[in-house]
Order: sequence, then structure tokens, then C-alpha cells
Amino acid sequence: MRVALVTGASRGIGAAIAERFARQGVRVVGVSRAPFDSDLGIESAPADVSSHGDVKQLVEGVVKRHGRLDVVVNNAAIEHEGTVVDTSAEEWDEVMAVNLRSVFLCAKYAIPHMRRTRGVIINVASVDGLWAEPSLAAYCAAKGGVIALTRAIAIDHGHEGIRCMCICPSYVATDMLEQFYDAQPDPAAARADAAGLHPLGRISSPAEVAALAVWLSSDEASFATGHAYVLDGGLTAGRPIAHQGLAT
Repeated sequence: MRVALVTGASRGIGAAIAERFARQGVRVVGVSRAPFDSDLGIESAPADVSSHGDVKQLVEGVVKRHGRLDVVVNNAAIEHEGTVVDTSAEEWDEVMAVNLRSVFLCAKYAIPHMRRTRGVIINVASVDGLWAEPSLAAYCAAKGGVIALTRAIAIDHGHEGIRCMCICPSYVATDMLEQFYDAQPDPAAARADAAGLHPLGRISSPAEVAALAVWLSSDEASFATGHAYVLDGGLTAGRPIAHQGLAT
């Protein structure tokens, strides 16, 4: 039985990915800061994925309990709004630690075990790593780093049979996005604007991101590595009409 480790697995995209793997018979270890319950047998593993010690212990524990590690999905992320001027050094460091350092740490400790399983690493980046949204300087920088690190891992470890790629979603219906909406002067208008930015006229669901993640980890995608897979409803295909409060 394949074993998958999914960070940020208690809600949103991470929860959807963990659940889809579990429904396909994969043994899933879901990582979050606090324990969570699962009706699908997902193993809850509380850890701080920005902590060197926590991640080392986490990966070693998974391999010790289950004997292998086949898939790592680096999904954990946070967001602080602000330009470089508005963002504090502490906020910058926190975003980099959770969104980028965690990817480095999970890959660092997983790869030695994945050489045996010819494993797959999937990093959840963002379209904000490909272009920039206003007042999200730290988040954009971190997600751009995830994309670059994905390429580096793929290049360095492809000869060992390890594949690494990332997914770049646009707006996805998650708690993080709801918090963004609620922070706007007119949350209802912000929701409508977000949908209108996409040629398909809507935003994505976590389940749609999960479907791509699970496919990329499968043998059907065995020649896929080193690239960012954009899942954005056509958002970055052209220059959309400006919408108040949201990037174009």
C-alpha cells in the first residue's frame, strides 16, 4: 500500500487531497498544527512544518510506522497582506517559514526514503508565484520560491527516479480566501469580482486541485516532472478586465 504525507491537511486544499488519496486506498498521514479527526482513516500528525526538528521527526516516524513513503504533498501555507513597506520582518519570516522553508524541509528528509520507492513530491504553489497580486509581497515571493525549488528538486533527483512538480491554482474556495473576502470593504462584490476574473466565470473547488494532485502522483503521469501545472480557469491566459479590489 502506498503511503502519502500531506501537509496542511486539516482543511481546504490539503484536506481535499488527503481525502482523495484515502478514497483511492492510499495510507495517508495528514499534517497540521493541531490534531484533527477523519472518517476516512487519515492519520493525524500534529507538527510545525517550518520546524527542522518537527519535520525530521515527522518523516522518520512515518517511515518507521508504515515502512515506506511514496508521496509528499507540500500544501501548508499562510498569507499576510501588505507591500514590502507594510510587511513587518516578522510577518515576512513567518510566510517564508511556512510557505517555503517547509517545502525544503519535507523534501530534505523525505528524499532519502523516497529513493527506494521512486517517490513523488507535489508542491502546492500559486498563480501568485507566476505573477504578482497587489499587497501580497511576501506570499508572492514565497510561492515563486516554491516553483523554483520544485525545478531544482526535479533536476537534482530525477536520476534517482524521484519526480517533483507543483500546482499553481488561482482562487480556490478555502477558508483563506474567505478571510480575504471578509477583509474587503464589500465582501459580496469581492466574491463576484473573483469569479469574474476567470474566463470560466467561477473559482475552483479544493476537490479540483485534489484531482490534479492525485493524478500527478500516479503512474499515468510518470513522465511529468519539474514543471508548474497551472489550474486557474483561464485566469492567466490573457489580460482580464480590471475588477475593483482584485488583481489583473
